[in-house]
Amino acid sequence: RTASNFGEFPKEYNPKIHGAYQADRFYGTPDKPFFTLKLNEVIPWMKRRDASVTGTARFISRKLYQHQRTWHLCAKNRGVGLVHFGLFFAFLGMLRSFNHDRHLDDGKYH
Repeated sequence: RTASNFGEFPKEYNPKIHGAYQADRFYGTPDKPFFTLKLNEVIPWMKRRDASVTGTARFISRKLYQHQRTWHLCAKNRGVGLVHFGLFFAFLGMLRSFNHDRHLDDGKYH
């Protein structure tokens, strides 16, 4: 039953209240933004998050759709989304090369 809710709306979504479904909107109860928290509020805030596979996938999907809607689907698309795409893969390549190029720092200057 891991994928039983795949393709369904979130249980918090009510079409009579919320209207048309928006993929980039969180339909749960709103919480304080992370950067407005005090240090003693961080742990309880993290415990209130949905850390299940479905909750994490919904979070990533919302953020990806927000990025797509902001940078790719806008009326005056200037190619910034493609630049973000390229920078993302450049960053992944840099992370991949850290372990691969580690032996190059073993040399000793004399």
